[in-house]
Amino acid sequence: MTWSIRLVLWTLGFTRVVRTTIVNADVVPAKGAVLLAANHTSMIDVLFILAALRREAIAMAMAELWKSPLTRWLVEVLGQIPVVRRDSESGKQAMESATQALLDGALVGIFPEQKCMLPGEVVPYRPGVAVLSKRTGVPIIPVRLVNANRVLPVGKKLPDLGHSVYVIFGQPIDPDDFASVPELLDEVHLRITTLEPPPDGGR
Repeated sequence: MTWSIRLVLWTLGFTRVVRTTIVNADVVPAKGAVLLAANHTSMIDVLFILAALRREAIAMAMAELWKSPLTRWLVEVLGQIPVVRRDSESGKQAMESATQALLDGALVGIFPEQKCMLPGEVVPYRPGVAVLSKRTGVPIIPVRLVNANRVLPVGKKLPDLGHSVYVIFGQPIDPDDFASVPELLDEVHLRITTLEPPPDGGR
């Protein structure tokens, strides 16, 4: 399924319908546990991230995705972890599932903002990604998506094609370099927000 998603985006890029540029994806190890922490601007962010990877991944995704039959089928096939926002029991179960996945050597992706952000909107990062990293000792790779919100803006059902999307990976963050969860979370936020596309648009 993940290879099918990559093929679709590669085809869209080749035809210039949606051009996707992947930056520094080599920092993601081919195997072994790793956490990805990404900004969240569109409901299709996870598809761009999956297309940029060369291995299977599990994402902690909003349970709202399970409402549509198509998206429910897609996230279930991809083995994603549902999270009901503002539901402590759901959050606890999701954290337990993610912890077990990491202990099993999986790649787990999290959107610390926990919702799609409108342009200019700012919310505090939720600590889950830093808690998981500290709990398991697994490094965090920051990821920034640029222009995914132009392809499918928040609140829209149909995509706006013809844009160039960047998926930018940063260097891994070792949880042992930080004394506390808040300090680690601050570093994750800083790394994500300062990742920029290369001036030449290189891959």
